[in-house]
Amino acid sequence: MRHAPAVVAAAPLRGRLIAVDAGHPPGGAIGPTRLREPEATLAIAEQLKQLLEARGARVLMLRSTMDAVALGARPIKARQENADAFVSIHLNAFADGANPYAIARGTGTFFFHPQSEPLARAVQAGMVRHLGLRDEGVWFNNLAVARATWFPSVLCEGAWVVMPEQEAALRTTEFQRAYAMGVVEGLEHYFAGLRP
Repeated sequence: MRHAPAVVAAAPLRGRLIAVDAGHPPGGAIGPTRLREPEATLAIAEQLKQLLEARGARVLMLRSTMDAVALGARPIKARQENADAFVSIHLNAFADGANPYAIARGTGTFFFHPQSEPLARAVQAGMVRHLGLRDEGVWFNNLAVARATWFPSVLCEGAWVVMPEQEAALRTTEFQRAYAMGVVEGLEHYFAGLRP
């Protein structure tokens, strides 16, 4: 059994190893003007890395290029490196034939293991605060990258790449940084609340 790490209240991320997964490739959604999800998630993950390191965290980037990384390899690498938390960055899309205006179009966060739910709630609150999109909530889901971890693990769907106005925002450094800042604040809140 792993115990909660010792946390410095004034710097809750200092010394923590955060595994950052830029979702996809292979696959991924494509926006109306051809923004590919793997490109946007990598840009957000790079912003996230900078913000985490500025707060004293160590960062394990599970994808740092546009080359495909197998889904199963991502949590394995995080386990091998003894990560303290795992965050997978994604962008939402609709099933073929779905009416985009009849479906929620905001920010959502997913988890698999019960011990990941507090992190999911903290990250969700941070993203909603920084992105200003509708709160779609926190959900259990049997997702490959969240399932194979024993440390807190979440999958973020911060925005919808298939919605024109959100796709346009995702092309900007400001929106990418806002997404990353929401995740960082969630991680800070989560670790600050741990008791060894």
